[in-house]
Amino acid sequence: MKKLMAVTAVVVGLTFTAGTAIGMMCPTLIKQGRDAAAKMDANSEKVKKAVSMLDKAEALHKEGKHADSVKEANEALGMLGVKN
Repeated sequence: MKKLMAVTAVVVGLTFTAGTAIGMMCPTLIKQGRDAAAKMDANSEKVKKAVSMLDKAEALHKEGKHADSVKEANEALGMLGVKN
């Protein structure tokens, strides 16, 4: 019984730690994208689309949907040609 409780505690702890780590990645990725976009032609359709995706990534982050936020930010970075 003690072993089961210990394993459960470890799993729960790792779950919270992983969520926090992903949650802290979002702002970094969004900032990378915004910095890259600022150096590009703001009138470019590609840049406008990427900035829109970064806005969506930021909104997802604020909603606590960190995995979705990271995915959206990475797609925007790819459009901007940023390697991470």
